[in-house]
Amino acid sequence: MSLQLTAVTFSHGNNHVLKGVDLRIESGNFAAVLGPNGAGKSTLAKIVARIHRPDSGSVLADGVDIFAIPRRDHAQLVAYVPQSSAVPFELTVADSVLLGRTPHIGLRPANRDHQLVAEALERLNLSQLRDRRLSQLSGGQAQRVLIARALVQQPRVLLLDEPTSALDLRYQVETLQLVQAISAEEGVTSLIVIHDLNMAAAFCNQVVLLDQGVVAIDGSPADVLDADVLSRVYGLPVKVFKRDGQVEIRPEALGESTRSRYLSGSELAIA
Repeated sequence: MSLQLTAVTFSHGNNHVLKGVDLRIESGNFAAVLGPNGAGKSTLAKIVARIHRPDSGSVLADGVDIFAIPRRDHAQLVAYVPQSSAVPFELTVADSVLLGRTPHIGLRPANRDHQLVAEALERLNLSQLRDRRLSQLSGGQAQRVLIARALVQQPRVLLLDEPTSALDLRYQVETLQLVQAISAEEGVTSLIVIHDLNMAAAFCNQVVLLDQGVVAIDGSPADVLDADVLSRVYGLPVKVFKRDGQVEIRPEALGESTRSRYLSGSELAIA
């Protein structure tokens, strides 16, 4: 399922977060949305998730306006993994993941629904925790529960907002490998908001760099990750190394003026 954003704008009061975003993600692509804090990355994901409605512009899934269909239909197409999720009442891991089947369930869960939950728990290494309460989990374990819940939705568009921020290195890699495989093998269109440029370059086949609410670059990592553009957008001199289709980004040695600017807020995540 292709995803098309055309001239999308969004504001929080007088703060113009997105200023005319044009973006297309083809079916089966795994796209990373990059950019410094305040660039509009999470806002873009929340618009596709229908948490926010754009001030103007359109968002189409296979040519269908996602804001023109019932919410249940949207939930069958699009799954969203937030950075964190408050749990209003105590649930077990298995019951929390089962909530992802809500758009597909009739009066009660069927055997197929429980089977999909078991498969998702296995894929996220959570089977041994299925009966544990969410309040008993670490931050990284809770984040993997959110990802499992999204997977049982069986979406055609998968949105992940910094899903690896609470995970250790092993689970970061395993999670990105899993989404990469789902995208390639099942044709799911996946979009991940992520700060780690090297992880994005290693696992995603499309990168979108946002700069002050607009798309600065968009394309494959090898084609569009450019040292000059990254240095300008992040306010930090970087070097980009490319070899055999692989890309690595490293910061240059910081001078005093650049160091103070970097430590005061600019960012560049390095694996």
